[in-house]
Amino acid sequence: MALSEQKLAWTALQPHLTALATEAGEQHLRDFFALQPRACSALTQFLQNSHRSLLVLKADDQSEYASAVEKWVKSQQAPLQVSGVQYEVAQGDSFSFAQVNVQPAQSVQDNFASKKTVATALYFDHASLFGAIRIHPTSHDIQLNAGLVHQLNHGVLILSVSQLLNHFDCWERLKHILATKQFDWYSAHPFKALPCEIPSYPLNLKVILLGNREELATLNDLVPDLYHLAEYSEIESYISVEKAPQQQAWQQYVLSFAEQQFSPLTPDGLDKLYQWLVRESESRVLINTSPLKLTQILSGASQLSTNHHALSAVDIEQYFQQQSQQQGFLRQQAYADIFYHQVYIETENEAVGQINGLSVVEFSGTPMSFGEPSRISCIVQFGDGEVVDIERKSELAGNVHGKGMMIAENCLANILDMPSQLPFSASLVFEQSYGEIDGDSASLAAFLVLASALSDLPIPQSIAVTGSIDQFGLVHSVGGVNDKIEGFFAICQGRGLNGKQGVIIPESCLYQLSLTDDVVTAVKNNQFSIWVVNDVFEACEILFDRPLIAEQPVQEKSTIAQLITKRIEQYAEQHHAPPFWLKWFNKK
Repeated sequence: MALSEQKLAWTALQPHLTALATEAGEQHLRDFFALQPRACSALTQFLQNSHRSLLVLKADDQSEYASAVEKWVKSQQAPLQVSGVQYEVAQGDSFSFAQVNVQPAQSVQDNFASKKTVATALYFDHASLFGAIRIHPTSHDIQLNAGLVHQLNHGVLILSVSQLLNHFDCWERLKHILATKQFDWYSAHPFKALPCEIPSYPLNLKVILLGNREELATLNDLVPDLYHLAEYSEIESYISVEKAPQQQAWQQYVLSFAEQQFSPLTPDGLDKLYQWLVRESESRVLINTSPLKLTQILSGASQLSTNHHALSAVDIEQYFQQQSQQQGFLRQQAYADIFYHQVYIETENEAVGQINGLSVVEFSGTPMSFGEPSRISCIVQFGDGEVVDIERKSELAGNVHGKGMMIAENCLANILDMPSQLPFSASLVFEQSYGEIDGDSASLAAFLVLASALSDLPIPQSIAVTGSIDQFGLVHSVGGVNDKIEGFFAICQGRGLNGKQGVIIPESCLYQLSLTDDVVTAVKNNQFSIWVVNDVFEACEILFDRPLIAEQPVQEKSTIAQLITKRIEQYAEQHHAPPFWLKWFNKK
């Protein structure tokens, strides 16, 4: 791939909807569940199957999705009919026990008659769920209070898994009701009997459990046979918009949502919303559909908008810029440390054994993450072949980071066809890094800085690098690429753009790109560059302006491999290298 082909055009830096919808469209496309075919199918079959009484739905925003599920279920059900029972209590006296009789309900006003066809309980306890037996402290009269299961006889009850885990003692009783289709009264106290005999009665109930993936995993650990009892599906927080019909359906849903609750979205406003949602999902074909997320964005944009008749791209952009400024204190302080040289990051000149890696910084308790450059340095000495990852050695790095550093070392040895025991020792470190780091997105940078230190070739400090590699030198996708690019751009912009600065990213990250207008404008004006690479060979061509290994018999410039070989030969002559090194030198 030619260098000109590796440099991205400014038009590739922001995604755009291929065919913008201009109106909400047909009614059936306006419903949230039109974007949820799996959940919709599962709910339909669950309601129609009289032999299944439990459905587990993975849902991230339970409060928002619960109301949507309840509304959809209600639209599928017949009107409320009289069912349940009427309990009649003949109070006892000092010589007799109370007598409780049960009769079929004649109206919805009866005490244990069905009151609803569907209801949601995100917060509940044992009494609110299963009812209670109240005994007057003085007269000892008995009162039977109905719970949700009684009010929803022949209906659907939607429960929160998190609350069920908090009151796990409710599970066995709920499971018993669903299995037997009968409600039996029990004493709430383990050592006290019921004050009198209370007849059971048939209770036919369907239950939908809503929980996120972690909550469902915990429930499944506690109830190993959960999915023998329950059906399972997911309310998808992210939907695919890869194909035109999917994209149209999402657009029509968002347009309808905005029109019903806020102001209509203009086509450019919809496109700008899509761009910001791509940043959040890190995929141009996967979009967040959460009603809670849409409400947050559109309400904020509406509040800031000066045009209350429609929401444009300017309004959407203004909202996100306001959020960035509102939450950006820690980012501002981190960049200030770089500008005032409290953290040393060079963005001009060249240096041997030093490279600007890119990382995403997250602070606990804050919603914002941001990208910033990290200076990675490498020192090479003639030695016994050990490559020391100082971060890992000092226990400031996680296992994935350690794996990435070892892959970088082995990849270089494999490409250069070195012996198993490398004829050099090296140390790699993230300079001025005082917190724990993890991830393998610096493995490409580690490979390049190691090659620089071995070959004594300088690296332009105006170019930052991110990407993970495998042992064969292929460069793979990493996360947070938008934040990383914008973090390095912010430092370069603060110091003054000179047209030589830029970032190298994996080509597989193209579908993540949705950069800010400032970055796009700078690339358009040739003030900043973004290169994409598929392997370490392309990355070396960009950084060192020479190939890693010889591709032709005669090269205009010495390859990096040849320079490394020459340097190690010089070290070997000075330090009397063992014979197996000399054998490798002769082969090279």
